[in-house]
Amino acid sequence: MKVIFAAAIWEVCDVLNSGKFGFKKLKTRPFEVWKSKKSLVVISGIGLVNAYAAFAWAAGEYRFSSALNVGMAGRTMNFKLPKGEEHAKMGFLYKISASSCIEPYNDHVFDLSKSGKTLVTSSRPVETRSDRIRAGKLAELVDMEGYAFARAAKIYGKKLAMYKLVSDFSPKCNIRANTLALRHKLAEADWLWI
Repeated sequence: MKVIFAAAIWEVCDVLNSGKFGFKKLKTRPFEVWKSKKSLVVISGIGLVNAYAAFAWAAGEYRFSSALNVGMAGRTMNFKLPKGEEHAKMGFLYKISASSCIEPYNDHVFDLSKSGKTLVTSSRPVETRSDRIRAGKLAELVDMEGYAFARAAKIYGKKLAMYKLVSDFSPKCNIRANTLALRHKLAEADWLWI
């Protein structure tokens, strides 16, 4: 069985409610859990603490050897938009090769894959140009949970993969609105959910 972690229900509700993958709600507490024949989806809540707590809880509650973190990420000043493509309309899903953290005393880098984009995790939204420049010194993309999932996977001996959909592609964009507009892209990636 594969356990898939998402920070917020509104990131993956198109997947869970579509009927296409056969997910049914299994639990609401302490974390919302949805189950299909081959996968569980655990909604962790936003942030480092929630992500780590959800992974630790799931590791004690369910037998699984591999985990997946899917969701949204912002771009840093180090991220290069693909040339000739309208990123806002495409909603690219990126595999994550390495995860690090911008917060003090969390300086380990977790290698997840031989190829993909690099991800840095922040305890708060990275919204300003100076925030993006600072985060860009560490990675191409930024989120608020990835490092906690990577750290927990290492401690609990689970294999982890991450895929992120870039939800902010301009300095003045509305990340929440973009997430709602792009979340169907996660449902289109059938291979993530089976």
